[in-house]
Amino acid sequence: MAVDDRQATSVAGVFAAGEATGVGGADLATVEGRIAGLAAAASLGAATPDDRALRRRRTTLRAFAAALHRAYPVPEALLDLCGDDTLVCRCEEVDAGAIRHAVEELGAAEARTVKLLARPGMGWCQGRVCGFATACLTARYAGRPLAEPDLQAFAQRPIATPIPLAALADLADG
Repeated sequence: MAVDDRQATSVAGVFAAGEATGVGGADLATVEGRIAGLAAAASLGAATPDDRALRRRRTTLRAFAAALHRAYPVPEALLDLCGDDTLVCRCEEVDAGAIRHAVEELGAAEARTVKLLARPGMGWCQGRVCGFATACLTARYAGRPLAEPDLQAFAQRPIATPIPLAALADLADG
């Protein structure tokens, strides 16, 4: 998800931080959350402290995360070990064969379509566990390098939480 320097999204009044803006670890997510919180408070007219030190720290942490991604990419040999019966998504019990089938037989060109056809990332974790592996396998089966749209398929998750039907029924009763 794209955000500006203050963690604001393209939707007015909505700020984002953490994995939704890119994987970088808990420290980066915490700093981004603080920046977003200060920006949200400021947008409501609250006096807030100067956040330049936090923004410098965020720049450092993002650079570190990028360096780690470059230094430790998912080895191609690891993907070679994934047989069709290798479980990729535990929540929905989707194996690598289902991902391969979605790409090779059903014509899925990127991870979002694979997600819709084979259901990885559709369970409780919403792709937090299986998203990166699904994106890597999708690109591999499509015969191309991993691309940003593959990763976005799992980074853009709606903010929602399951609620009991009884709670909805109570709302209907007023």
